[in-house]
Formats: sequence, C-alpha cells, structure tokens
Amino acid sequence: MFIGCQIPLKQATLLRQSQNSGIRARCPVSPSGTSFAGGPKAILGFCSWALSGSLPASSTRAESHKLAGRAPPHARQASVLASASAPSATPIGRSYGAPPRICILGGGFGGLYTAVRLENLMWPRDKKPKVTLIDQNDRFVFKPLLYELINGGARPEEVAPPFAELLAPYPTQFIQDGVHSVHERDGASAPGGSSGGQVKLRGGGVVEYDWLVLAMGSSTTFFDIPGVKELAFPFCDYKDAMQALRQLEMLEQRQQASGSLSVTVVGAGYAGIELATTLAERIGPRGFVQIIHGGNDIMEPSSAGQRDAAKRMLMESNVSVTTNALVSKVERLGDAPQSQLGPDLSRRRLTLKMSDERQQVIDSDMVFWTAGSGPVTKTAAQKLSLPFPTDKRGLMQTDAMLRVLHVPHVFAMGDIAGVAESNPETTPPPTAQVAFQQADYVAWNLWAAINNRPLLPFRYQHLGDMMSLGRSKGAVTLPLPVPHQLASAAATGPLGSFLQSAGISLGTQTAEQGVTLEGPLAGALRRAAYWYRQPTDAHRLTVGRNWLQQALQEAQGMMGSAGPRR
Repeated sequence: MFIGCQIPLKQATLLRQSQNSGIRARCPVSPSGTSFAGGPKAILGFCSWALSGSLPASSTRAESHKLAGRAPPHARQASVLASASAPSATPIGRSYGAPPRICILGGGFGGLYTAVRLENLMWPRDKKPKVTLIDQNDRFVFKPLLYELINGGARPEEVAPPFAELLAPYPTQFIQDGVHSVHERDGASAPGGSSGGQVKLRGGGVVEYDWLVLAMGSSTTFFDIPGVKELAFPFCDYKDAMQALRQLEMLEQRQQASGSLSVTVVGAGYAGIELATTLAERIGPRGFVQIIHGGNDIMEPSSAGQRDAAKRMLMESNVSVTTNALVSKVERLGDAPQSQLGPDLSRRRLTLKMSDERQQVIDSDMVFWTAGSGPVTKTAAQKLSLPFPTDKRGLMQTDAMLRVLHVPHVFAMGDIAGVAESNPETTPPPTAQVAFQQADYVAWNLWAAINNRPLLPFRYQHLGDMMSLGRSKGAVTLPLPVPHQLASAAATGPLGSFLQSAGISLGTQTAEQGVTLEGPLAGALRRAAYWYRQPTDAHRLTVGRNWLQQALQEAQGMMGSAGPRR
C-alpha cells in the first residue's frame, strides 16, 4: 500500500514521540522521502509532488483552534498592511508569555506555503506563533502557470491571486513592502536569547521577530549587457507577464496593417522553451518566433526525454533556434517614445557574438530575456543588508535542517539557500518542486524548535519534471528505471511505434531519463498536478471551477465549428 507521507524510521519515531507527549502535530513532511523503485509506487511518488500539499482539513483545523482557545479563523481576514503607515509594524518588545513571533520574508512558493503549513500544524495553547509574511508585491505568483497568461489558458486571478484572499482563512499577518535590512539582536543566537531581531522595511516600518525565514527567491539578471535591461522583457513574475502581454497586444494591432510579427526569445532553458512555444501558438502564421541560446544545445541540464519533446514541438511550431550565440548588445531602431509612460513599439536590433568570433545582427519586434536569474542577494535592484553568511553564488549557507549557519533561529529556503557542506553540483535546483518540499521541512522544524523537539534534515527527492508546450500540450518525465530489454524493444520494434503514437518515450541510460509523456496527455497531467498544488483549498476550488468552465466552452466551440453532419 502506498503511504502518502514516508520518512525514515528514526524520524518517524521522533514524530510519534512528539505526538505521544501531548503535543499533537501532523506529519508535515511531503512525500519527498518516497524512493523510486519502479512500478506503480514510483508513479504515485511523482504524483505526490502535486498531492502532498493537502494539509488543511476542516476537522483537524477546528480542533487546532479549540486547543488554541480561540475562534476559528474563517471569521477573520488576513491583516493587509501598508508598512509605511501601519502602527503594528513598529517595533514592540515581546512580553513574557507572549506567543513566538515568526517572520517570513518572501511570499513565493517557499514563503507562502511555509506560512500556510505553520497555521495548519497542531500547536500547544501557549505556543501558537504569530506569523507575519512580508512581500513587496500584493499577489502570490504561481510561476509555472505564467505562460497561460500569454495564450489565454488561465486568468490573472488564477495565476496571481492576492495574498489577502489566500490568507483570509488564517490569522497570518501580511505586510506589503520591500525589505531594507535585517538586524540581529545582541545575544539572540545564544541560548535563552529573548528575541531574534528586527526587519527594517523600505517603507520605514520595523517588524520584530523571534524566528526568521528567508524565502525571497530569485530575480532576473541581465549581466550588464548594454540595452538588455532597458529594451528586453524579462518573464519572471506577474508584472513581467502583464507588461509583456500588453506590449504584445499593441504589436499585434500594428501588425494587422504592417505585416508579420517577429519575436525573439533569448535563452533556451525551461523558461525560454515554454515561452517560445506559447508565443508561437499565439502568433501562428501571422509571424515567427526565434530562440537565441549561448550553449551547444537547448535545455542542456534536463533529461533527454524532455529535451527531445521540446525539439519536436519547436519544429512543429516553426520556431527557429540559434545556438552558440551570445547577445553582446540590444539597440532600439527608430526614435524613443516621447513619454516614458507611452508605448515603445520601435523594433529592436540584437548584436550576437558567434562561437567563431564573428558578429551577427538580428532585428525583432519584441525581445524576451530568459537567459539568467540569481538569488536576490546578488540580483536585487536595491541592495539587501543581511547579516548572514553567503557563498560566492550569493546563496545563504545553511545546515542540513535549513537553518542559517551559526544562527539557529533563522531558516533559509528556496532559490536563496544552499547547504554549506554540499557540493555545488548537487545543490537542489531553483525550482518550485524544491520549494514545495522545503516548505514542509521548514514548517516542521520551526514547530520542533519551538517545542524543544528534534529537527529533521532536509532530503530532496526529485520527483520528475513537467513542461508546458502550448495551451493543451506538454511534456512530463517520470524518473522511473526502464529495463534495458524494454528500452531496446521500444527503440527497434513495433512497441516503439505504439508508444510514440501514444506520446510516450522511454529513457535508456539513467532512471532520471525514465518515462516521458508528451502531447495532450502530458498537458492534462501537468494542469491537474498544478491544480492540486494550489496553496489553499479555496483557491483550488476557484481554479478548478474556472478550468472546468473553460474546457466546456472550448468543447462547445469545437462542436459548433464542426457543424451538423449530413
């Protein structure tokens, strides 16, 4: 029987001890401990990435509030504060017996999911923490679905719901502001320290904490290449996507009178490929999309199944790919707009440096930049002042429990964190999958630390990869070991033709190459996984209802276009 939450025996014993001590707690560890040994269990292990987020349950939630001695939180709204004017954002000392204060910096996958998990754990009456989430934006962004904004596959409120809406069922306090600096209180790291420190916000407010979670993520880096930051569109968050969509709509209106539309995507990692195929689907025969990539091949770190599926889709979509080409500058062709607020519809010229040192020039109506990102400690437009150790990549150095080195009351996770003793080549990739898993561990370890229980070391379990290749198509790779005889039969015999027609390919070298599904089947599986992985039950219900209505409307449209049979 498949167990939804598998952890090592020693850690399971620790959990039982915590529960038997009178402190009730759910197992917060996602099924990231599931090992792939092949067969149905391995498939379920992959699906657990999507299915591991269902922590809330009405009965246990009500019981937790009964234990805490307060009214259920559905009667309250999340506190949404403007830090410049909010009196509760000013520093106040923690009085004796007051609840612990947990401050989470960053509302991405790691930060938001940690906040939600903390609220759903069972806490003793006097130790239920006050959780504060701080983010400079007012919306959470489900980044894997950003591409659906370009092709109409999802609505803005589905991809980027407001924090106030998501946190409404919980007593979590949300503050919209940027972080200026963090200051540790003297002696906070020593045993018995009365408070951890304070976070100074760019709006002037100050938030004091006993426990701190760093989950600020990553942002786009432009490598100081002339013209890139000013003339190319990044595609990293909700604001980027909406600005790019408005520009694309204006260019499409102009294109109706002036001819074809050309779009260039710089970078051929997952983001570049997903964006290029989505743009090609939208533009269709009215223009063309091209990819510029500095490496030898697209998606070089990915599995062969994902890479091959992407190449087939690029060819089918008539997307051209230029490899071994580095952008040296981007220029505007024509006059700049008279007003900074007005649209800039002038064409762009990219100068490329090829592998043989010659230069090549490409003109394009619009340029997207997906060629680099890094932790905000190195890429933030406004420098952050953080008193914590980082490596040369800008990653916060943590121990195996995801605590910042030498600062046991501070945790770091997601794109901003790296385990100090790990090999850089084995550091978990900066993906949503990693943040999902780390959120479970950070929430549990905060609970354990506050309640004087043993902490759990983080163990990343790669559960596969998913990629969008258009509105209804995708590629999903399950890291299942494929027997050599089966792989050979699939490569040479009729079995291979059958599997290929079904959109299934088998890897032949390592388990990570595994089994790849592509086409509409993979697209449906991807959407189902992301639907289940929405941060709250209420938002999951909203997204599911909207997607069902959309599917019914599209089905009716297809039936109507087919017309009556004669």
